[in-house]
Amino acid sequence: MEKTVGMRIRECRVKMGITQEELAETIYTKKCTISAYETGKIDIKVSVLKDIARILNTTAGYLMDGDEMGFDADVMQLAMMLQEMKDKDVRNVAIEQVKILAKLNKDA
Repeated sequence: MEKTVGMRIRECRVKMGITQEELAETIYTKKCTISAYETGKIDIKVSVLKDIARILNTTAGYLMDGDEMGFDADVMQLAMMLQEMKDKDVRNVAIEQVKILAKLNKDA
């Protein structure tokens, strides 16, 4: 059986230990709406899918077609946090710090 968007949402939600009710509260909707998304009874707007992906520490791409790009959850979370940084100078500092940590780890 091919996995649906709803199945992937449920899989990620359960993996994170989040209930339907908790997920619903974070996107300002009802538990029954999350249930309907997960069972494929209603379609999900792209903007809502992006919000759900962010909350579940994954990507909309993964939820839509299972495309993980080979990244684990920590890498995806770091990428999403960098993307959300509005100040480019702050983002560049964060990137430089990660580069230094990666070099230190490589040399260890």
